[in-house]
Amino acid sequence: MSRNLIALQNKFLGEGQTVYDELARIHDRQGHVSDDDILQLAEDHSLPPSLVRATAKFYDELSQDVPTKHTLKVCTGEACRAAGGDAIIDRCEGELGFQVGEVSSAGARLDHVACLGYCGRGPNAMIDGLPVSLSVEGALDDVLSHVQDGGDHSFCEPTNAIHPPGDGFPCVVLRHIGHDVTGLEAARERGVYACLDKAREMEPQAVIDEIKDSQLRGRGGAGFPTGIKLQTVRDSVAPDGSERRFVVVNFDEGDAGSYIDKELVERDPHTQIEGILIAAHATGAGHAYVYARLEYPRARQVLEAAVAEARSAGLLASCEITVVRGQGAYICGEETSLLRSLEGLPALVGTRPPFPAQQGLWRCPTAVNNVETIHTLPWIIGHGGAAYAALGNERSRGTKVVSLNTRVRRPGIYEVELGTTLRQVIFDLAGGMADGQTFKAVQVGGPLGGLLPESRLDTPLEFEAMATVGALLGHGGIVVYSEADDLVRIGRGLFHFCAVESCGKCFPCRIGSVRGTELFDQMMASGVTESRLHLLKDLCETMKYSSLCAMGGMTPAPIESIIEHFPEELDRYRHGEAE
Repeated sequence: MSRNLIALQNKFLGEGQTVYDELARIHDRQGHVSDDDILQLAEDHSLPPSLVRATAKFYDELSQDVPTKHTLKVCTGEACRAAGGDAIIDRCEGELGFQVGEVSSAGARLDHVACLGYCGRGPNAMIDGLPVSLSVEGALDDVLSHVQDGGDHSFCEPTNAIHPPGDGFPCVVLRHIGHDVTGLEAARERGVYACLDKAREMEPQAVIDEIKDSQLRGRGGAGFPTGIKLQTVRDSVAPDGSERRFVVVNFDEGDAGSYIDKELVERDPHTQIEGILIAAHATGAGHAYVYARLEYPRARQVLEAAVAEARSAGLLASCEITVVRGQGAYICGEETSLLRSLEGLPALVGTRPPFPAQQGLWRCPTAVNNVETIHTLPWIIGHGGAAYAALGNERSRGTKVVSLNTRVRRPGIYEVELGTTLRQVIFDLAGGMADGQTFKAVQVGGPLGGLLPESRLDTPLEFEAMATVGALLGHGGIVVYSEADDLVRIGRGLFHFCAVESCGKCFPCRIGSVRGTELFDQMMASGVTESRLHLLKDLCETMKYSSLCAMGGMTPAPIESIIEHFPEELDRYRHGEAE
């Protein structure tokens, strides 16, 4: 069915043009997509209305079907929730007089968003497409006043703190941070594109072999060996016998608590382009796509400008790069969903095999990697795979960039060797807990990662060790919770997040996440009972083993960790002690 829909789009919209693109253009023009717009688009291009409607309604941004004057989105991701995001929502609903998801008679819309990439500055919100920090006294008053009264405003997008490694510590991914390298000339002065020149003098297989020698594993969560993925793409041929291959960068970094990819692209865009072109040379790809997160407007604009500079300089002669804006669907962080979105379809999770490296975008071999993985490739080519493999430890090689939220004294981004413990990151690098805060738990790897108690802080940051304790290295987002945080409410929020963001293709995820949210609501309203706790455990097991992808399969991880490590949190609701 997907192939038929893709063929229809190619026939009636033009090769490579999609319904997704057309809907985005309509939304850009008028701020919403109405039912009449859907029918008109279908009629104009002889497309099934069901295809256009299904695509529009799948994506949060495109599904807005009424015009608005102002849109306020409040972040309720884990990091902002720990910084008071729930109270922000309550106040907004109270003062504005309408609920999340509603549009007022004056044309104001209130909504939530999972993450804006400023977890070190939370709580945060997005006002009319502009991310703002609400951590400064009076900021929320100004935002609410703007939503109610309109007019000009002086809001500006915040910045995250980045802490490059000190002398004597390896600095791979953050090596250009602290220098203004957003422009092509400045980037070249820092040596950007020198590694691309070196790679292009090498045979593609030699480039792949160097990456294999580095033992680099994907930094987006799954940890698959990057060299093997690139090798598979190079060795695979599309079913139609064509030599078309693609590189796709997953820049839809949606894990709440992680803002690493955002800062890499925003502050060092040409190194990202250099890494893309190295991957394209290695695999034989002639086109690369960067699927950029909707909630990162500044980073996307910086990257688009850098791509234009690189194109003008002739750097894209062998591989074109297209930046595609996401439309607010967290599930597009899953690689098969992302590819369906690029094809202009609802981003439903696909079955594997075949894997994207064998048959991905438009059924062609496709290397899908996240930003940090791509950002690492130039260093490996410049210094050699063996030099990279010498970093880290025996099981997990190299470095990892991590990001921390406002519960610590020095929130921001750090680069550490894999094998560094959580305790070292939180209490040495980040300075321990912020003033007045006492450590309770830490969640690593976004909303699908387990919550760990103080007794597990000596766990090293590496793929296997994290999995052993029920956590997830993931993107590297580290959300620290204090004694002020209610982990039962956090658990309820995680189930609700899955219910909102599920693609809906498989029953365990689609229905299980709703039932999990309902269970938490019951426990919080009338108490934790043994039967409810047993049902919760049974639900987690069903989702874990029956879901089609990691979205449903790993949502139980933080819930199970709360049950295992923090029974006293549940006991508070069992005995009616919770507020």
